[in-house]
Formats: sequence, C-alpha cells, structure tokens
Amino acid sequence: MAAYASLNQVHDELTLAYSITTNDTELSNLIGLIDSHINLRLQKYTSLPAQTEIASQLAYIEARWVASAFRFRRATPQEKQQYQAELTNIEQEFQAFLNNNFRTSFRAVSSNTDRYAPIDYGQFNNQDSGAGY
Repeated sequence: MAAYASLNQVHDELTLAYSITTNDTELSNLIGLIDSHINLRLQKYTSLPAQTEIASQLAYIEARWVASAFRFRRATPQEKQQYQAELTNIEQEFQAFLNNNFRTSFRAVSSNTDRYAPIDYGQFNNQDSGAGY
C-alpha cells in the first residue's frame, strides 16, 4: 500500500528542493513509520486503502508529521520543546480528523453509544519524548 504523503510533499513541507536527495532515505523511512501509525489507528474505523477524499486529507497531515519528526530528530536541546509541541499539535489534528470523520458513525446505535465509543487517542498522546521518532 502506498503512503498517503509523497516524498515531494515532505520536501515541500521542509522547503527543500526536490534535487536535494541527501536525506531522502531517512525521509522515506519516516514516511513508512508514520504511515504505519496512521493505518494502524485508521483500520479501526474503515477499510484500507482509504477513500480518495480521506487519503488526500491524510497526505497533508502525514507530510507535516514527517517533516516535524525529521526536524525534531535534528533539533538542538533548546529547540526540542518547540518541535515536540509541533508534533503534539499534529497528533491532535489527526485525532480531530478521526473524530470528525468516524465518530459520527457510532451515534446511530443509541444516544449513549457516542459517549462510550472507543475512539483511539493513540499510543503517543501526551508523551514528551518526540513521539517515538
């Protein structure tokens, strides 16, 4: 299954020219890692591969996530907190994406179902260690 974000989209997020390929192996590995994380959580709500309109939204999130993880890996101790906050914001954006696109499907069962629906808040939520990247 192809990743949601392309290497070129990640280059765009990093404002890195496509011709600069020095970090492409690492970026490709990060794309694979984050793509697996997204799919692991997404498969609880829908079949994979994701529908086109969902996949295009995920491509944007994934490209930003990969770029932020890449920056976090290279951050000085003084910059770590800034990039950790950025990673946390993207994780929250992904969680909002899951809630907005899939939580409503639980409401049809009963009025109490939505309150107790098992929405996945992710294994990396509230960690300050760079979310495993």
